[in-house]
Amino acid sequence: MLPFSIKLQPGQPIYEQIVHAVKRAAAAGRIVPGDRFLSVRALSQELGINPNTVQKAVSELTAQGVLEIHPGQGCFVRGKSVPSKEAQLEALRPLIECLLVEAAHCGVSEARLLQLIQTEKRKLDEPRH
Repeated sequence: MLPFSIKLQPGQPIYEQIVHAVKRAAAAGRIVPGDRFLSVRALSQELGINPNTVQKAVSELTAQGVLEIHPGQGCFVRGKSVPSKEAQLEALRPLIECLLVEAAHCGVSEARLLQLIQTEKRKLDEPRH
């Protein structure tokens, strides 16, 4: 069984969908630092996708500091490094700008956007069984 939920959708590269699903699971506490992560082979079999696609996702997650590889032991969820608050906010700025541009393009008001953010945050905080 996968340690994260994912429903693969057309229109976005599969490896990006895996990266997002793993990061979402980490943010929600469904996977925690020190957890062993599935092998590339096991994950590709579970999802029914090419192992090269899974390897690309694992490489990206490793580059982003979400996973770490221990040679001879496997892949593990990495503990969070603690950058300064200012560095954390700066890392969010491009994502916020993208969200605001998309919301404006769709005609979503600031109030509605805030409601959507709050709803999604509550979903993220819900315990998963």
